[in-house]
Amino acid sequence: MTGTDPYLLDSAGRRFLLTIPITTLGRSPEAQVLIVDRRASRRHAEIHCDANGCSITDLDSTNGTTLNGLRLTVPQTLHPGDVINIGSATFTFHDPEATLRESHGPLLVVSPDRREIWVNQRPVTLTPKEQVLFELLYECRGWVISKQQIAAAVWPEYQAEVFDYQIESLVKRLREALEPDPRHPVLLLTIRGQGYRFVASH
Repeated sequence: MTGTDPYLLDSAGRRFLLTIPITTLGRSPEAQVLIVDRRASRRHAEIHCDANGCSITDLDSTNGTTLNGLRLTVPQTLHPGDVINIGSATFTFHDPEATLRESHGPLLVVSPDRREIWVNQRPVTLTPKEQVLFELLYECRGWVISKQQIAAAVWPEYQAEVFDYQIESLVKRLREALEPDPRHPVLLLTIRGQGYRFVASH
C-alpha cells in the first residue's frame, strides 16, 4: 500500500486496500473484504476504483448496503469520510488523492458491460445509436476516432454514404447526455480535421 491508495478503515482500525478495478465485500472467503456476519451476503457489494475515483454498488444483497445511513439503490460515488454499513460491519472510506482528483473533470462511472453509465452520480440514458457511439469512443478513449470509423460502427446497415451532419448530430446528442456543460465539453472533444476523442480515464 502506498500513501496515496484509497482504502477502507473498519471500526477496529484495520485498513483494507481498494484494488483496481474491483474490490468485493461479503461473507465469501473469496471476497477481498471479508465480513463475518450472517446478515452479509456472500457477494454483498463491490467498490469500483479507477483514475477518476471510487464508487460503490450493492450486488442485490438480501439485507442491503447503507452509505451514510441511506440504503443504496444505485451506484454511488465515494467521498472521503463516507460511512458504509453492511450488517454489523462499519467502514469509513479514505482517499488521499481525492482533492487532487477533483480538478480532473466530472466523475464518470461505467458498468463492465457499458450498459449503465453515471456522470457525477447522475444516471445517463442513451438511445441505441448513442450507446453504440459511446461504446466505440469509450473503448478507444484517448485515441482520435474519425468520422469514417464512427459511420462504420454506428450505421453498418448503410451501403450509401453517411453524411457529416448525421455524425455531428449524434455527437451533439451524446454530449448533451454526458457533459455537465455540453457547450464546453470536457469528455468528448472535437479534434479539428481528424475526428473525436473521448478523454475519460479508465
